Amino acid sequence: MGDAGPKEEIFTFDQLLRQRAVDVDQTPLLAYPKSRPGLDDYEFIDGNTLNRFVDGAAKALIAKGFKPVEEETLVGIFGLSDLDYVITVYGLGRLGYVSFLLSPRLPASAVSSLLTTCKSKTLFYGHDNSAFAESVSKSLPGLISLPILLRSEYDSKVHASTPLFERQNINLEKEYFRAYMMVHSSGSTGLPKPIIITNKRLTVTFLTATALTGFLSLPFFHAHGLVTYTQHIYIKKTLYLMNGHVPQTHDTVTAAIKEANPEIVWTVPYVLKLLAEKQDGIDALKKCQMVSSGGSRCPDDLGDLLASQGVFIGLTFGASETGVMLSSLTRPHDDRTWNYMRPAPHVKPFLLMRPVDGEICEAIVLDGHKSKAISNSDDPPNSYHTSDLFVRHPTIPDAWKFVGRLDDRITLLNGEKVLPLPIEGRIRRHPLVRETVMFGIDKPVPGILLFRSENAPNLNDKQFLDELWPTIHEANTQAEGFSQISREMVIVLGSDVECPSTDKSSIKRAQVYRDFATTIEEIYVRMEKHGHGPLLRMSEKELEIWILERFDELDLSISNAEADFFTSGVDSLKALQLRGLIVNHIEVGDNTLGSMIVYDCGNAKKLAKKLYELRLGSGAIGDEDGKEIELMDSLIEKYSRFDVQNLNQIASRKPSKVGGSVVILTGATGSLGSHLLYQLISTPSIAKIYCFIRAPPSGTTISAVDRLTTSLKSRNFSLDLSKVTPLYSDLTLPSFGLTTSTLTLLKTQTTHIIHCAWAVNFALPLSNFTPQLHGLHSLLSFTLTQLNPAHLLFCSSIGVATSSQSQAPIPESPILDMRQPSSTGYGRSKLVAEKIVENAVRRYGAEATIVRIGQIVPARELGSGVWNVDEAIPLIVRSADTLGVLPESLGERGGGDVCAWVEADVVARCVLELAGIVEGKENGEEGGERQLFYNLVNPRPFSWKLEFLPGLKDAGLKFKAVTWEKWLETVEAEKDVQRNPSRKLLGFWEARENYGMKGQGEENEKESGREVRFDTKKAVEKSEALRNSQRVVDGDLVARLVQSWKGVW
Repeated sequence: MGDAGPKEEIFTFDQLLRQRAVDVDQTPLLAYPKSRPGLDDYEFIDGNTLNRFVDGAAKALIAKGFKPVEEETLVGIFGLSDLDYVITVYGLGRLGYVSFLLSPRLPASAVSSLLTTCKSKTLFYGHDNSAFAESVSKSLPGLISLPILLRSEYDSKVHASTPLFERQNINLEKEYFRAYMMVHSSGSTGLPKPIIITNKRLTVTFLTATALTGFLSLPFFHAHGLVTYTQHIYIKKTLYLMNGHVPQTHDTVTAAIKEANPEIVWTVPYVLKLLAEKQDGIDALKKCQMVSSGGSRCPDDLGDLLASQGVFIGLTFGASETGVMLSSLTRPHDDRTWNYMRPAPHVKPFLLMRPVDGEICEAIVLDGHKSKAISNSDDPPNSYHTSDLFVRHPTIPDAWKFVGRLDDRITLLNGEKVLPLPIEGRIRRHPLVRETVMFGIDKPVPGILLFRSENAPNLNDKQFLDELWPTIHEANTQAEGFSQISREMVIVLGSDVECPSTDKSSIKRAQVYRDFATTIEEIYVRMEKHGHGPLLRMSEKELEIWILERFDELDLSISNAEADFFTSGVDSLKALQLRGLIVNHIEVGDNTLGSMIVYDCGNAKKLAKKLYELRLGSGAIGDEDGKEIELMDSLIEKYSRFDVQNLNQIASRKPSKVGGSVVILTGATGSLGSHLLYQLISTPSIAKIYCFIRAPPSGTTISAVDRLTTSLKSRNFSLDLSKVTPLYSDLTLPSFGLTTSTLTLLKTQTTHIIHCAWAVNFALPLSNFTPQLHGLHSLLSFTLTQLNPAHLLFCSSIGVATSSQSQAPIPESPILDMRQPSSTGYGRSKLVAEKIVENAVRRYGAEATIVRIGQIVPARELGSGVWNVDEAIPLIVRSADTLGVLPESLGERGGGDVCAWVEADVVARCVLELAGIVEGKENGEEGGERQLFYNLVNPRPFSWKLEFLPGLKDAGLKFKAVTWEKWLETVEAEKDVQRNPSRKLLGFWEARENYGMKGQGEENEKESGREVRFDTKKAVEKSEALRNSQRVVDGDLVARLVQSWKGVW
């Protein structure tokens, strides 16, 4: 610890702060960026300065009415953990208050619940969170809310000139066991739970302090974060802090670490993944003696990559309830088993690894462990069962690898994750039930096994389920929509049927799934076949009533037969459940119902009519194209009518020349939208950008700025938003839901509108896209009421033509055949939108451009660089890793070899050029007709077989190329979707007309259709970005994609 002034035994954290103030060795303890947007402008804070700040905070708090307290008094703290935040917490601690560190990710309802539970009457909030605090205050009458102290309040000459504050008559031994701070659990299994951090728990962390200078990317309100602060202050080694006001991206974190040049980095797998995206991030980690990852499971591939590059990576494992339990940082440097952790010497006597399933063990923390905050079991007495599962290293003693949790969720076919324990627990309490086990892994909907108790010997299955249904209904009301159990998905088992369990009566879930696999599979087969009894034959009106009654049974009330299913809350799970009921009970002839027939019909009236016609043989599946075209024509006519009172003025207007362009951008929180926003911000000629963001549900307190910032951060964009104004808006309203003054300002300023927002849901029918069409109409109406109409650029999709039968490329001109779009509501809605824009231009003189966008892939340098692993192409590529095969083409009969994909940043730049926002020719040739349509696909396509597949092999994937049909057979043969994720879209691939995937792709879509070529001559002429665009297979992009996929596979 070095030379120091007078020393005393440390009982409390505040004692430690005072000791550091009198140490002779005033090594900086903390280093914070000075400026709000700063990364590497560190300000060093030594022990004397830190204690002076804390003393000033205590005096400032006293001035605000916070008198010193002896009894534990809880105060909530909500905000980003910057220096002001930490000093406020330490200042409150000096006065005797217990700071409850509330995660900024919590909703207002959760904060209200936690404060109520802990009887806290005070909330300190960050200066950017005043609206949030106001929302909490509304639900908690009498709550005192104050902003977190500012530096000017605690770093004051007035405070420095007065004697140091000290609480009087402190009993240090009593203070040792007293709460100093409080954190909360993550809430993954329900509402977050408070967890007390005593002075004792903080001082125990001294035992595992690492005597190295450090860099910390975690926030202070994270238990691991606050412990790291404590340890560095104790060990007197400088801790550099990541600026909480700056998004964590590869570039920002790398810059911060490079400047800090620490000996150890404390971080989480997500940040490691960011750093590993480029070599300079890995190089920054290589310079450290150690890199510690905690908070969640680090993927083996990511850790192996870093280790292979010379990074000494280790894991730190613990919980708020237990403190740090295991670490692999203490292993020898030549030990490559970075993912096998060992308990610290002081932890080892109190850590029990109890087998739960073969070699898999649960970690149990025993009574006596000083960092254990709570107990949840008396087996052993006063122990804490973590639910964390580990496997032992085959040869290294006391080395354990984390493999999962007992309460792992059930992942449905659509990717939704069901948490079974709360539902099972509620139903298990019923006296007629001995045991319950939910199932549904890789299935469309969940189900449940009910094991009867001996109290129900004389009830048949129907009577038993009737008795249980109120309890199941209650459990459903407390569960997420996709987790709810329908009556048809309940399997009742006899009282003599054994449920596999341990000696301690814990379910052996994996064994249950194995033992009852046939029974479980049968219930899903029944979803596709009618029941054993006679099928119902009803009139249309009777069917309407029947459908509404079935939704009532599914705990969803539909107001009337014409109420739209989607807007009434019918999610995909409810749609599938109703379809299953129809198949089991309603006569539909020999027809096979589509999986989304409920969505396709849209409401009970249309669905009843469809079912009635199917039974009579007059509504065979596949006869809908004509009706859909009629609907398309109807929607085009409806939304192509505009107020013509200003038509003569519009015709004579000329664009005004202004100092800079002012752009309205929709969809900025989306993938392409974030790239568009980046390009707009980077363009000097853009003076102002208004981001229209869909208004959140009522009761949501996050601001539009926070919503945009959070979204950009999630996509690895750190942008200067000084010329950006995010606005919550509703495009279906003529005013967009904005104030009159804001709308007036926009009408006078706006020069361009880029309309990128559109619902991407391929299960919905065309009728469900009316809000999007209404929104487009509102934007066009807005431009037509401006003195100088803004130029609207509509982001369309090549899906408007992917069912084309023409052998010639699709021209950059209007689509004439309404049968050309893909068969989904999405593709048809885009063509309807094109026609609406075209009519606004032709009939009313609107200024507009339509850009049909093809398959977008992640950019090389900007954004997250991750191609969503659940999209079609990544799922195909995944089969190389899981099955060792890839198709040699994307379909035999469609050619399926030509890929004209474009990188996201190139697409965004092209859009700006085609809209005339950045340099390029005027929209259309001089003296010629204005160019309205552009096709945006890569003019230099590549071969899937000859170029993309070799690129994947060069990137390290090992596989055999087989025919498309053979690949489908291989994917189908491996039934386990967890081992074979490519199977998720098997039905989609098998259902294609010609086994063909569009070579040029769609806008990140998963739709079917033959290979269709698109002419890009006009787009290439106008867009420099498109002219110079690289092919995906050129350079290292394929290798980057593979690396990013491996990080999450």
